This record gives sequence, structure tokens and C-alpha cells, in this order.
Amino acid sequence: MSGGLERLAALAAPWDDAQLSTLLERIAADYGFSHVAVLAMPSADDGGMATRYLLGNWSESFARSYEQLGLHRFKLVVGALQADPMPFVWDIETLYGADEPEPTPAAKMLLDEGYLAGALFPVHGLTAFSGALALAGRSPDLSAQTVRELHLVAFSVFGMLAAARFEENRKNNPLSVRERDCLKLAMLGKTSSEIGTILSLSEYTISQYLAAATRKVNASNRTHAVALAAQLGYLS
Repeated sequence: MSGGLERLAALAAPWDDAQLSTLLERIAADYGFSHVAVLAMPSADDGGMATRYLLGNWSESFARSYEQLGLHRFKLVVGALQADPMPFVWDIETLYGADEPEPTPAAKMLLDEGYLAGALFPVHGLTAFSGALALAGRSPDLSAQTVRELHLVAFSVFGMLAAARFEENRKNNPLSVRERDCLKLAMLGKTSSEIGTILSLSEYTISQYLAAATRKVNASNRTHAVALAAQLGYLS
């Protein structure tokens, strides 16, 4: 087991964002990285070409600049991560043209921050790209062994973060009991009429409950609401 995985295994559950963020910073430092971030790929993103910062040691100003300069939508990187499940290793000269006579504002920002080389470790499920663990620094250890170890760390971190968010969401469930009941039955393939019969309510009332639940989870339709609510732990 690698040092990074050993650190993760030693962290007792239940986990939370703060614990995972601190631990990731320590793991990053072990390998010579100064910057670490967990980046998610929201499934509902318009065009599917943007990442979202979840946790790590990025300062607020760095995270804000990263987004304002469009780096969260950098198609060369995000496109590669979506298409290829293997780690994406980069350096600032090759990827951002930092050695050009007139570097871009993005390259200048990264140079000033010491974000000079690194790798992104994508986490893919069987059917979708979930996001990536991003690590960077001035002169990190990017040996083949390091890349393999940190890719395993990335999958572990995403799993632990999902568990932490699941428990938090379950405690702060915004859905009412009736809304949860309706979504659970919809998840079983029941129509509004059938749900109404089961719960002894009118079809109109069931439709209202489902519409309210769909708004609360910011879903586009009933099917999307069922999927999101289940993933977030609201139906447990």
C-alpha cells in the first residue's frame, strides 16, 4: 500500500470535508505538490465541459481566478479527462505556453502561484466521468510509480467524499416525508395515479408533491429528481 493510501486508510469514519481536505494536503506534500483540489464534473453542466472545485487547499482568490480565466473549462484538459480514464500529466510551458514572449493571463496567474507542473487523476465510473484529483507544484515527483499510486488515491478520495456528503445530505434532507414517499414509489416505476392509490391521495396531490421535490433538488424532470435524490441520500 502506498503512503497516500495508508494515510487515507488510517482516517477513521465518519469523514467530513475538513478532514479530507487536510489529509489531501499532507498527501500532496509527501509527493512534492503544493496545490491539491478535488474537481467534480457536474452531470447537469451545460455542454459537459466544466469542472467544479469541491475541496482542497486552493485559496479563495486562486479558485476564483481559475474560474474567471476559464481554466475550469479548458477544453484540452477537460476533454482529455472525459475521453481517457488515464492520468493527465502536464507542465506549464507545454500546456499553457508560459515560455512565450507574452504569456496569457492564465499562464501568468499560474506562474505567480507556483503552479508549474502536475497531473490530474480522473475518476470514471462504468458510464460517466465523475471528476478528477488535481495536484500541482514547482517540482513534484511525477514518476510512473507516483502516478499509479495517486490514481488509486483519487478513487479512494472520491469514495470517501461521496460517503461524507451522503451522510451530511441525509441529515439535512430538504424533502418532506410525503415527497420522499412519492419519489421512492416513482423510483419503482409507479405512475402518479398508482402512487395516489397506494398513499390514498389524489393524482393531482401526488403530482404537486413530485413537482415540489423536483424543484428542491434542482432537477429537470421527475426521472432526474429520483436519480439525484437517491444519489444525495435523501431517499435512505
